[in-house]
Amino acid sequence: MNLFKLFDYSVPLVAAATVLGITAIITVSVASSTAYDIKRAQDVVEVTGSAKLAVESDTARWVINLGTMTGTNDQQAGFDRLQVATDQITAYLEAEGLTDYETPTITSYQEYIYPNNSQPIFTGYNVRREIIVRSSEVEKVSSMANNMEPLSGRNYTVTTDMVELTYSKLDEVRVSLLSEAIKDATARAEAIASESSRSIGQLREASSGVVQVLPKDGIEISDYGAYDTQSMQKEVMVTVLATFEL
Repeated sequence: MNLFKLFDYSVPLVAAATVLGITAIITVSVASSTAYDIKRAQDVVEVTGSAKLAVESDTARWVINLGTMTGTNDQQAGFDRLQVATDQITAYLEAEGLTDYETPTITSYQEYIYPNNSQPIFTGYNVRREIIVRSSEVEKVSSMANNMEPLSGRNYTVTTDMVELTYSKLDEVRVSLLSEAIKDATARAEAIASESSRSIGQLREASSGVVQVLPKDGIEISDYGAYDTQSMQKEVMVTVLATFEL
């Protein structure tokens, strides 16, 4: 039986797809005991198997936020200021070897004040832009994100979001972990069956829970899948619900 045909990995990780629609999805806490159910009428045993792998973040995503305020008649001046700031900051990034970045379109929003018992008064424009940086130099990007001085300038504000740390080979790891989780489920089924002097037969059904990417030694899983983006050291975990004949 080709186990990998049970699973479909085309859905993005953010959704962490289910892999077989026949059996209900189940996610099991690391700290929980072995779950099983022997259905004598059907001569099957249901077990959960799990597998984990320690990985290290190898990709960083850093978002730099630029902003400036203008009056009611000088919106273009705000666009010009942020373009100058963008040019200065991207030159700095390139000098540091960070060439994989994007600069989405500048946006602006009208600003108002709201006096008591009167109509809102238009006061000007809030002009914004992001610079999104990606790099495999995780430690370097994390260090640069803690130093705002090279990003700062006149007539605009700059803030940065927390650097998102991810693992780029998650799809490959997920395949191997699903295989290991099936092996773990098989071993548990064999141990359960042996208690009643029986043995397991063919794997009848299998389904995978969502993928959990946790900080090292983390236990806070989610029914919808978890993806830690803050820790350098992570653990990838998958669970499988399997039904074996007896």
